[in-house]
Amino acid sequence: MNKEALIEALKESGRVVLLAILPLLIASVEKGEFDLKAIGVVAGLAFLRFIDKYLHLNEKNGVSGGLTRF
Repeated sequence: MNKEALIEALKESGRVVLLAILPLLIASVEKGEFDLKAIGVVAGLAFLRFIDKYLHLNEKNGVSGGLTRF
């Protein structure tokens, strides 16, 4: 397991979570209710981004990696 790739993938996932969940949390506090489905969708998206980044960083040079292969 490539430790550096794992750390970079976790950083990318953290960025997605931070940038996507903060607006949802602000809107939820404003309304006074939390939409758990929306937060779950964002968490799922962050998890897919983590997998994509990890796969991309573990590919050989010159080969496209990740979930989408481009």
